[in-house]
Amino acid sequence: MNRKNSFKTILLAASAGILAVACTEKDEMPNYPKSEVKILATIDTGEGDTGARTNNLIYGNFEISDIKVSIDNLKLILRGTNDNSKKPSIVQVRENSPQVITLLEDGNIYEPLIATAMAYDGVYGKLNFDLVQAENVPEDDDIHGLSLFVRAQWFDTPAQLYIDLEDEVSIQFNKGIEVAGSIYLYLTLYLDTLLEGIDPNLVSDGNGDGLVEVGPNDEDGNGEAYDAIIANLENSLYLKNGEFKEDKAKN
Repeated sequence: MNRKNSFKTILLAASAGILAVACTEKDEMPNYPKSEVKILATIDTGEGDTGARTNNLIYGNFEISDIKVSIDNLKLILRGTNDNSKKPSIVQVRENSPQVITLLEDGNIYEPLIATAMAYDGVYGKLNFDLVQAENVPEDDDIHGLSLFVRAQWFDTPAQLYIDLEDEVSIQFNKGIEVAGSIYLYLTLYLDTLLEGIDPNLVSDGNGDGLVEVGPNDEDGNGEAYDAIIANLENSLYLKNGEFKEDKAKN
């Protein structure tokens, strides 16, 4: 056998070996079942309250009419178990596609679809997402350059609450949510928790322009109220399965 044919024989043998190993590894990888997961968003109030849908959206001295949130990079985190050690632990639901979610507009409550994804069957214990400044909306949109915008009435004065924070939010649900077949999940903002601890004495129209502003620039001297909203934000968010409308108790 000449050197040229000998070299071809070696290459063919090596290629066959690599292919055999690849097929073996592929055959050894478990084929974990997946299910369709649809994640929507909504608002609600805590256990024991009458609920956002029946109390005219009045919380303390705020009567809320509009809410928008800007988010990106949603990830569901699977709980690890002994029998799924090779299963990917993170399901990327939405990535590099910022989205403005309208939860409330002119007093009307919405349940917008955030994303649809195929997720490995199993029990999930965490949802992570990024609050991002909204840049993919017209400049005259209320939420442009912000990550959260709320329009309300403070007593008889128009009010705006807004956040320009960009940060990762991590929502843990201790009971876990099982995916085993198609499921609807609701990213739920609890308004009573978001506004908890805001004393009426902490909020005013400090510059007398007829608009109460609670924001990062402290236009009206409402910095303490703004700090309270920032502190409450992560605890005001929950992930529920579709049964939450019948059972509003928090995880």
